[in-house]
Amino acid sequence: MDTNAYYRHFDLESINVTLRFCQQEYGDVNCVVWDASIVLAKYLETLFLKNNKTFESKRVIELGSGLGCVGLTAACFGANVKLTDLPENLQQLKQNVDENTSWLKGSVETVALKWGTTFESEPFDYLLMADCIYYPEVVEALVKTMTELTAPNTVILICQELRETEKQKSTWKMFLNLLVEHFEVSYVPEEEQHPIFRSSDIILINAKKKL
Repeated sequence: MDTNAYYRHFDLESINVTLRFCQQEYGDVNCVVWDASIVLAKYLETLFLKNNKTFESKRVIELGSGLGCVGLTAACFGANVKLTDLPENLQQLKQNVDENTSWLKGSVETVALKWGTTFESEPFDYLLMADCIYYPEVVEALVKTMTELTAPNTVILICQELRETEKQKSTWKMFLNLLVEHFEVSYVPEEEQHPIFRSSDIILINAKKKL
């Protein structure tokens, strides 16, 4: 194994599953499972606990999948998932899919997707994003991709850790301003999230495409 690599374990107690993710000690934003991914994955688990058919056979796409924690969680609950990221990030993503194949109740496909480029697909039932708002230069392309992959009945869940640097504050504001042009936006209260895996520094948004 790469000496820069180490494993993180993630428990889904509701189905008695422990996912295993190979992380990198050094690297870009896709090298570890970020806290926002954990919060969103655990929110999916709360939805599953309310109705264990929530994700069954649903078509799900995750943007900026990184190591795949959120999308693989959805697949454990029965969803058919496309995990997407830049081409140079797919090798590690595929490795983590292979690590967890035995737990998947739905299907998983890893696909290269650069935001702003054409991606041929029918609208998805769910679009998931965790900690994708980082680089201001790709925000417009990200929102464009979101509009192309969704319909008014698509459930869009966006989880983001709010960071205190001026660059990150302005990037988040830019994203929200573009988002509300195309989507109805509501915030998921902390009391509706997982009782342990939630934080006042991590925002969870439920969005719907405008008619």
